[in-house]
Amino acid sequence: MKIKFSLFSISLLVILIACNSTYTSTSKNIMYGGANKSINLFAFVGKRISVIEFDPNENKEDLPTGEYEIDEETGDTLKIIKKKYIMDRAFKCKYRVIRKMFNYLESDTVEFIAYDHYGTPGFAQSDTVILYISKSKDGSHYIHQKYQYDNVYINKEGHYYSYPKFNGSESSETIQSLTSFDKIFSNKKYDVSNLNSDVIKIYYPYQFYKIENKFAIPIKGIYLNELINYRLQTTFKDL
Repeated sequence: MKIKFSLFSISLLVILIACNSTYTSTSKNIMYGGANKSINLFAFVGKRISVIEFDPNENKEDLPTGEYEIDEETGDTLKIIKKKYIMDRAFKCKYRVIRKMFNYLESDTVEFIAYDHYGTPGFAQSDTVILYISKSKDGSHYIHQKYQYDNVYINKEGHYYSYPKFNGSESSETIQSLTSFDKIFSNKKYDVSNLNSDVIKIYYPYQFYKIENKFAIPIKGIYLNELINYRLQTTFKDL
């Protein structure tokens, strides 16, 4: 009985350690995701419920700066007041969590705030996407990682997948190490007409994109476990 108990204890310890580390399984279908409490990131496949714009400056308060100036007309001493102003457009978003990829959200729906300097967030254009959010500094709400999302697809076997995006900071070793499969995403075209050949090689490497009629088209797919591990090594390495 002591031997059996010891084996059970060891197995349980292994499971608990695994739950607190980055997901590295080669499974094509992430059923449970991975977890690392030290990383302020939650990644999931989400289905849009609502994306509603609001005024982020509506309740901003005037803040004293501790500085003073003299009024030119009256000669009075005036306290200088500074008003914090958010230049981005802001959106209250609500999504249904279809598949958890990294760290554990408490329910099957999640609400978060997204900021975008250019208009409506790109992820809102699709019903279902891969989203990346973090807790606010005070822990009171979730905030979308600005501009970060991935398109998501599902094959006949029920496996979710996407394709990699590159920001130019990836090493050639990182790019070469990505495990992928052949898949042409003909509905995703990125205009490269204003980019020179060197820039195209950086953002649309030939291993993952083909250039056709001045557009870059993804030609390789990656499964979700590969995608989140890649994102943790690149985009979110400093979280």
